[in-house]
Amino acid sequence: MSVFDDTPAERSFVDIPYAELGAVHPDANVVGPTERYYKCSGEKAAELMAMGIGLKTGDLREVGNVEEEPYCSMKLKKKVTPTQKHMVEEIRRRCILEGVPECKCKSWEKKKCIVWLQKHPITNTTDIAFVIKEEKRFFDLVTKALLEKTDEKKEKGTTPPWNYSEPYLRLIECMLDDSIRQLFLDMHRMGERDELDARNSENRPETVYEACARLFNDPDHEVMSRCLPDLHFTFSEVIDCSFENMPGKVTPDEVKRRWGDSRAKLIKIIAKWELSGNGFGQRGVSDDNFGHLGDDMLECGDNRANFLDSQTKEHILYLWHVADEAQILKNVMSVISESCAATSETCSSVSGSENAVARRRRTDERALGFFRAKMGLAMHTMSRAAIFKELRESQEKLFEAQLRVMEVTSEELSELWMGRVRYLEANVKAVTECLDSLAFEDSLEPPSKKQKKKRGAPGPLVLGGDSDSDSDEEEEAVNEEE
Repeated sequence: MSVFDDTPAERSFVDIPYAELGAVHPDANVVGPTERYYKCSGEKAAELMAMGIGLKTGDLREVGNVEEEPYCSMKLKKKVTPTQKHMVEEIRRRCILEGVPECKCKSWEKKKCIVWLQKHPITNTTDIAFVIKEEKRFFDLVTKALLEKTDEKKEKGTTPPWNYSEPYLRLIECMLDDSIRQLFLDMHRMGERDELDARNSENRPETVYEACARLFNDPDHEVMSRCLPDLHFTFSEVIDCSFENMPGKVTPDEVKRRWGDSRAKLIKIIAKWELSGNGFGQRGVSDDNFGHLGDDMLECGDNRANFLDSQTKEHILYLWHVADEAQILKNVMSVISESCAATSETCSSVSGSENAVARRRRTDERALGFFRAKMGLAMHTMSRAAIFKELRESQEKLFEAQLRVMEVTSEELSELWMGRVRYLEANVKAVTECLDSLAFEDSLEPPSKKQKKKRGAPGPLVLGGDSDSDSDEEEEAVNEEE
């Protein structure tokens, strides 16, 4: 028997309720190997769940089953779910505690690990008590957090989804109501300094979204839609949009969100309608009559309903018609001016960041240029040094030949050495000319930045004389002609 094992109890802890654990273990100071391992490993929830695989509480709840409530409803379920690595470590730990040969489970799949752990649960009574107690504490904390979250949602009173047109029609009529018309027209006005400072004050005036939410939630505010059979068949009859038919109250934030969504869809529909030729196809978003439906366009009927798609409902057409009739369609769309926005015309060049491939290619080209420049300079220096060496050797040989001419007495030898002297003199002359050409090439190199700052911009290259003297002679010639 292992030194970590305790005397087994009369009843198995698999079937013992949590409330009876204290009676079986009166000594609360007993620390088992599982508890020591859990605390030394950092008390991670995933390891605790792996330890609980194979155990059950008194109500037959599986300990550490993350696929059941409340664990499956957690947002951070991944952090409490044991991985294959955790299960392999737990299998090895149980084999050591039970004194059995260690399983070669490193390459086992997660399902196979779970099956093995369920068939070989923890048998140490102290470890069973600790795992069930610790998992029950974690279970209660997660359950309490989920209940608090549910109660918070109920207190907020989230509005059910708007799956029909009546809530949108009531929202449109409330937003365009005469009592808040001025707030709607001043919605995008830049406030003064005092107004901006008082935005978070309790005594500030209500915004247009707060006023619209107040009207929308007022049961005494009766709203009836308009009869527009030519616009869409839904509006062939008057629709009762009383508060009794609404899904519930709305908040200013919800009004802002739903109004903004309707505006965005309306702008897309009007743009398609204008481009199709119904709006003469020549009006832009910045034009005052953009989206306006005149009497001369109704000869063939109102076909605006043909521009609805599967994502756009008929209440967008109602907003279009009501806003156009009240002559506030431009305020409803409130499209930013082209002069204030960056478009393909005003910003023709893309100023995005350089990608890695282009940056690497540019770096390689620069390095290659540096290499070529250094190699050229090195070759130039080597060639000049070689020419200097050849010139020095030719001059030494010429001096020796001249001495031999003065020393010999025979005419035949004297002529031979004179030929040698003439050959060396020609060689020295050729080498000297080569050095002069290299010096001339160096003079044609562009000046550096420091040289430009000292002497200004370089003038034209003049060969064979000083540029200052030549300019003086030209001035004297001009004066003589005058």
